Amino acid sequence: MTLDGIRTEIKALVFDHDAEGLAGRLARLTDAERAAVAADAPGLLAELRTDWDAGWGVGGLVVGAAEVMMMVGAATLPGPAGAATWLTRRDLNPRWSDAPNPHRLVRAISGRPAAWRADLAVRLARRVRRTDDRFVPLALALLRDAGVTPPDHEPLVAAWLSATVLAEDPLTPHLLPKIFEATGAGRALSAETLIPQPSHWLALTARTLPREQIIAGCVGRFLRGGDGRDLRFFVRLHTLVAPTPQESAGRLRDYLRLLPVAPGQVAELAWRQVRGARLDPADVAEAIEAMTFRQETGLAVKGLTWLDRHLGRHPERVSDHVTALTHAYGHASHEVRDRAVTLTLKHAAHLTDTAPILEAADLLPSASARQLFERFTEDWSGDFTPGRLPEATVPGPFPGSGPASGPLEVGDWVGVEAWLAAVTRQAHADRDALKQTLARRFGEELRPVLYDMPVWRSPRDWCTALARELVNPGEDPGPPDARPPRRRSSSRGTTSEGGRASTRGTTSDERQASSWGTTSEERRASSWGRTSEERQASSWATSSGERRSGAEEPGDLGQTLYDSMMNVAATAYQLFPGLRTIFPLHEMPDSFQEEFLRTTDLRTDPPEPEAPPEDLYDPRTRPAPAPWNRLPSPRRCVGPDLFLLSRLDELLRAAKAGTLPPVLLATPTRADGHLDPETLLDRLIECAAAGREPLPLDLQQALLRVPPGPSPDLAERARAIGTAAAATVAHWCGRGALPSPRVEVTWTLRPGSYGDQALDQDANVSWEPIPPTGLAHLDTLLTAPETISFRRGSREFWPGMTPHHRELAAAHLAVGLIDGFHQPQLTIDDLSALAQAEGTSGPATALILAYFLTLEGDEAVPPLLRLAAEGALPAAETGRLLGLLDRRTRHAAGPALPSLELAARQGAHEEVWTILRHFLAVFLPGEGERAQRPHTDAVVLATTIATWAGARGEIPEVAAYAKRRGSTSLTRACRGLHQLLARQT
Repeated sequence: MTLDGIRTEIKALVFDHDAEGLAGRLARLTDAERAAVAADAPGLLAELRTDWDAGWGVGGLVVGAAEVMMMVGAATLPGPAGAATWLTRRDLNPRWSDAPNPHRLVRAISGRPAAWRADLAVRLARRVRRTDDRFVPLALALLRDAGVTPPDHEPLVAAWLSATVLAEDPLTPHLLPKIFEATGAGRALSAETLIPQPSHWLALTARTLPREQIIAGCVGRFLRGGDGRDLRFFVRLHTLVAPTPQESAGRLRDYLRLLPVAPGQVAELAWRQVRGARLDPADVAEAIEAMTFRQETGLAVKGLTWLDRHLGRHPERVSDHVTALTHAYGHASHEVRDRAVTLTLKHAAHLTDTAPILEAADLLPSASARQLFERFTEDWSGDFTPGRLPEATVPGPFPGSGPASGPLEVGDWVGVEAWLAAVTRQAHADRDALKQTLARRFGEELRPVLYDMPVWRSPRDWCTALARELVNPGEDPGPPDARPPRRRSSSRGTTSEGGRASTRGTTSDERQASSWGTTSEERRASSWGRTSEERQASSWATSSGERRSGAEEPGDLGQTLYDSMMNVAATAYQLFPGLRTIFPLHEMPDSFQEEFLRTTDLRTDPPEPEAPPEDLYDPRTRPAPAPWNRLPSPRRCVGPDLFLLSRLDELLRAAKAGTLPPVLLATPTRADGHLDPETLLDRLIECAAAGREPLPLDLQQALLRVPPGPSPDLAERARAIGTAAAATVAHWCGRGALPSPRVEVTWTLRPGSYGDQALDQDANVSWEPIPPTGLAHLDTLLTAPETISFRRGSREFWPGMTPHHRELAAAHLAVGLIDGFHQPQLTIDDLSALAQAEGTSGPATALILAYFLTLEGDEAVPPLLRLAAEGALPAAETGRLLGLLDRRTRHAAGPALPSLELAARQGAHEEVWTILRHFLAVFLPGEGERAQRPHTDAVVLATTIATWAGARGEIPEVAAYAKRRGSTSLTRACRGLHQLLARQT
């Protein structure tokens, strides 16, 4: 057959994907035929890469014909190096395709010399990098076929272990001894098991390799380190071999080195080897010290058990093991700490230096440390004495401000209140100076964005609007929906620059039809039967070519996207006229101006004299807008937020109507929001003297900020002022304190959850209706919301709005705090503001405090201490809710325990004991529940705090646990706490 015939035959087999026929034909090629086919191989590969039907090309990869092309290159390329490079080409080895059949590939190159095949096998084996490389089976098959010694290549060992197992593998004698050094070998064999019988590789290794080689290899592998998965096979192999004491004797130092730092399963294996060996006292001390240093409870307990037995025979050696005991004092396990203390007291008579013991005793719980101090310290004074609670301080005076301050921060409620007071007072005293000051701080560049917003949700937006109203009265054109249609000039009959036909004398429908050319039905009908290229060309002709000079050719996707963006930008320019102030039309690109003029009826030419220019922000030239209100919907806004924004809206409307009072009544006199009643009376007198009635919502806010409780003298003096606002103040002062809401926290399981103890429950905060005050907005603030609002943009203001009604502010803040469908927006600053407020505290305050104890830890301690110093800490409710948070939500109570101890050390030990007492009643595991370390930690901490607080009176849940059988850490801790609480005074 001619060379052309050979090429045609090979090409046909490749395009037919006939791998079997191709393998047989390639093996019979002569050298000349191989050279001819090899010369065509690159072109054939390029053809397959672009031919979907033949090569299944995907992203430049040859998927369907990869195996046949690998055979073509390997069987025809002249050198082994080139063949190895061809077989590992990326485009022939996509990771998502199946691996090639190694037997067919070996058959395809079977016509090559043996030395050539051996060279290829070694070269291909050296290219292995991962166990899942596609050519790994081929490399192993070539090595087996050539009978060559595998190269010293670690990835090859791991790949061989992960490949298909052969009964009689000629590679086993060469590769199996290398498993102890090869990286990745242990991970590849991590699934091998000993039970019920040793699996393949464990049995093969134990049967093939000498015992001494296995033991030495395992120990050496342990010393090189690795994680548990990497060493699991070698641990099981070492266990299967089970070295005798004589075999282990020469490696005892190696086993001792493994005890402190090796993974747990390796350390336990090493402990089994050294515990029965003959060790000198120094080695015993080193081994036990290493065991007690470990964090695993089981290993540390075994080390202490070994120490107990050793000291039973040699009690005089206890001083050699002081380091091991002190390590155990700081262990996380209560069982380890208790055993260490017991051992220390048991052999205390033989200790010569107790200083390290007493120094490390600070790591122990107070009850355990007390035993050591009583035993080793003469004239020991007693337990730790907690500090004293810090005195509750009165917040300082409310800071002043001026109209020039700004821009205002969103959460700076003090700055907003001070700025409003300064602006209101200066608006009455010197409006011209105020106008100049505000114009510098709140410029015209703020107008477009501000006035185009349909709703103002932030107090900063309302303050900006007030400043602009005082600078330029009446400039607010209303939101876009309230604005009337723009006035159009009658001279629309000319043609604009660039030859664009005008739209004079046409209706909007006619202009739209002219713009599109046809109706939607006609456009759809005309597009049927056309190719995508024709439709694209038509789109270009109507959307770009008719409007622009020098348009790109149809089919340019970039130009199409550019035109679409110009259309969107022009539409936004029309919908939000304020943008024209920031970006004047004459400064925009020519293409944008053309697009804008095409989509609107506005002209850039000056209007005719009979149509004066219309300024959007000039009330003299623009049509009057329809009535509007930028307050958010009450259904989308919580009560305090709506109350605050309504007060700002009231102030803005007064500025527009020219009825601003000379002074605001509600401006606090103290930094926490408190308003001095005497100052309130002075402001009422000032308003009466100016002939201005205070604003209603400003008055209601002032009533919330004065101290609660009846004040007959104050009521009489207010009544004497003689104004309606003063009469309201007099009635308020005579009625008594506003009752605190009676908050209730209930729990509901989220949809899709199951089980009574599922950790996905929501806390529902509600309270009984408070008797109405007769003031509508104030009554809304006192009412529990019916739904949870997503928006709480002014929550920083709430504690300062109700400075004498802490629980009311906490109730609003706690709504939706524990809810699976809402992200809590509270921060630790909100808790601090609540602690600074006055008034009673209840479940709402307790829920927020418990929440931040689990989340922020020590950051919640200062607010807790302040509440305790004021006698306003709801300790019992905080403890109960802390336990429920752990049981019913994802907020674990364990992180709160160190913070509670810190608060107790700083003087709140009695309050913390109350928290823990009610916390344990909910937190301890019930019948059938598993005890965990945080349960024991909580009981141990409660024992310490009860000692400091001198607590008495048993806790039923603790007493029930103390009576259980067994000696778990939790049971022993409960017994100790119960004995402490039940003892007689």
